[in-house]
Formats: sequence, structure tokens, C-alpha cells
Amino acid sequence: MRHPHLIGAALVLSAALSSACRGSDAVDAAPPQQRQPVAVPVATVIAEQVPVTLEATGSFQPQESSDVAPEASGRVVATPVEVGQFVRAGQILVRLQGVDADLRLEEARAAVTKAEAAIRLAESQNTLANTTAQRYSALLATGDVSRTVVDQARTAAETSQQDLNTARASLLQARAQLAQAEKAARDVIVAAPFGGFVADRRVSLGEYVQPSTPVVTLVQIDPLRLQLTIPAVQAAQVRQGQAVTAHVDAYPDRTFEGEITSVNPAITAESRSFIVEARVRNNEHLLKPGMFATASIGQGRTQQVILVPRAAVVEDVNTNSFRVFVIDDQQRARLKVVQLAPRQQGDQVRILSGLEPGQRVATGNLGPLYDTAPVTIAPAGSTAR
Repeated sequence: MRHPHLIGAALVLSAALSSACRGSDAVDAAPPQQRQPVAVPVATVIAEQVPVTLEATGSFQPQESSDVAPEASGRVVATPVEVGQFVRAGQILVRLQGVDADLRLEEARAAVTKAEAAIRLAESQNTLANTTAQRYSALLATGDVSRTVVDQARTAAETSQQDLNTARASLLQARAQLAQAEKAARDVIVAAPFGGFVADRRVSLGEYVQPSTPVVTLVQIDPLRLQLTIPAVQAAQVRQGQAVTAHVDAYPDRTFEGEITSVNPAITAESRSFIVEARVRNNEHLLKPGMFATASIGQGRTQQVILVPRAAVVEDVNTNSFRVFVIDDQQRARLKVVQLAPRQQGDQVRILSGLEPGQRVATGNLGPLYDTAPVTIAPAGSTAR
């Protein structure tokens, strides 16, 4: 027999559960809250023709580099240059003690002066002897002098000619000795063989040096030689005369122009690469030997690239990728992964893939955006949030 009070409680419980279930279904079926559009400025993706280049890396080397050494031995008495100083060709780098050389130079100059005087005297005596011999020969025909006198005059003329020849030989010897003395005097001065910068001064006052002792390292840095390493598979893309644009980390906003001057014909077996050398102008002396550089070698043709404002590109550090938000015709943001060209400069970013010309990209207020987010177009330069 059923108890009426148990049946009533069951009915109440059943009604309560049914009501709860209907309430839960109502909540689940409720439409989601509509998100507010994000106001963003936009820019149009454009296409541009740019030169096709071959990318390479390398380092700068001086155009000329010399470890300058003296021509003679001696003690250093002057070091008029310092590291980093620019010197002209012929400028004194180091001076050695030159007392003995100066004395020998004065002695050689005196010997030359003496030899020149001896020549003048010998020439005068030779002229007189020849004149006398000719006069006596004429008198012999008239019988005014004897044959013996004529022979003596002719012998005297020949002797004076020999004396003159000896004097001339002495002058040549004296001049040779003077040249040696002048060289010895010059050798105590170590001069710059070319214009450049002092990279190292290796001696100080009082040191004794020999011809095998480098005293100064001199480098010429305008232009510089840029040595680039090229993979062997790209050998057909490199030749003399191609334009080169170099970049260094020290001057990220600067480019340095040059051209390829030589291509090494040998490929290194270990690395399967070869070296090409470019001459790069450095008239401002900003570049230094030893600097690492990245370079673009022009290929003589162009290709189309996609350009967007730098503000439109977002870097995803988690995936090491770059993304932009494209605004579609329904005014929704579409997340696109793009590939950037190497070495970007300026306010425009070159895109290799992921975008098409004419598309619109968001250039500001990117933080609130997500894929399919609704947007409104804000004026350029707007800071709307």
C-alpha cells in the first residue's frame, strides 16, 4: 500500500529537478555577449621592384698594411707619432741617433767639393797643354822650334789629358761616396711608405733597433678590402665589377658601397666555399679593419617585394615568427604569418611571403586584436584603444 506522504514528496522532488534542468538549458542556450569592435588604423600592402642580391658575410681588411722597419741600426731618439694618428707618405715615424752618419755625410760632401776643384784645375792645365802643343807643331813647320820641343809639348798634352781623366774618375767616386753617406743619413729616419693610420708603435725612446726590427705598423683604410665567403654553389652568381652594399652592426642605419675587384678561383675543400674581395669606399674613416660585415652583391636584375609599415609587424617570440593582422571585407582582423626579407631598414618592412598587394593591414592598437576580431577603421596616426 502506497503512503500518500511519500508520493507527494516524490512529486515535489521531481518538479524541482525538472525546473533545474530547464534553467540550465536556458543558460546554455543564451547567445554569447557581442564583443566591441577594436578601432585600428590601417595601411595598404604595396608591391615594389627591388634589386635581386646575393647575401654574404665577411670582414674588412686594410688596403695596405706594413710593419715598417729601419734601414740601419741605431738608438731611437724620437717617436713623433702616436697610435691612431694619420700620417702622410714620407712623414717621419721614428728617428734614430745619426751622429756618425752626419759626420760621414759632411766628409763626403767635402770630398766632392775637392774633386770638383781638381777637375777644374786639370781642365785648365789640359787646355793650356793642348794649346802649347798645337802652337809648337805650327812653329815646327817654319823651323822656329826643334822636333824635340814639339814632342815634349805633345807628351805634356797627353799627360794633362790623363790627369783630367783621373780627376773625373775621382769626382765620380766622391759622388758615389756622397750618395752612400746621404742614404746612411736618411736611414736614421724611418718614414711612412704611404699615407695611412698608425695602428701600432712598437718602440720607445732609448731602444736600440736593427733593420729587422719593426717599429711602426701602418695601415691604409680608404678604401678598405672586404673579403667575403661565398658558397661554391653560388659561384656562377659572382663576378668582378658587381656592386656591393655592406652593413656593419656599429652603424645599423648606414650602408657602405663598393664593387668586387677579385674572385678567388680556388674553392676550399673543407668548407666548399671561396673568397671574393670587394673594394669599399671609406672616406669618412668609419669602418675599421677587422670589422665583421654582411653584404649584398647585386645580380643586375630586380624582383617584386611586398612592403608594409614596420608598425604592422608583430614578432612572436614563442614561435620565432612574424605576424600581421589583415583586415578583410567584413571588417574583421585575420592573423597572417609572414616571412620577412633579411636585414630590414627604414620604416617599411619587406615581406617575402604571406601577403598580397592591395590587402589592408592594421598598423596600430594591435594588443587587443585576435583572429576574427571585429574592427573599425581609425584615422592614420590614431591612438584609439
